[in-house]
Amino acid sequence: MPTFGKVTACASAAVWLVEGYSGEGKEQSLDRTVFACEKHLATAEASWLRGLEPHTQRATGLNWCGQFTDYNPEIGTGL
Repeated sequence: MPTFGKVTACASAAVWLVEGYSGEGKEQSLDRTVFACEKHLATAEASWLRGLEPHTQRATGLNWCGQFTDYNPEIGTGL
């Protein structure tokens, strides 16, 4: 079951959606998504994905920096 939360106190609107994948090639699995403002994009890709491979795209809709969804909370090292 997915879990939801926020990894930062930043209150900026998110302009980026960063998806975190585990596995390789056709065996990749989407395990986490996190939204980021312009200021926190590098942090999102490097830290907030907990070591997963990042795929970054422009966010749509209204979301806040640091909001995340864990589709597989057991993957990664934790925050």
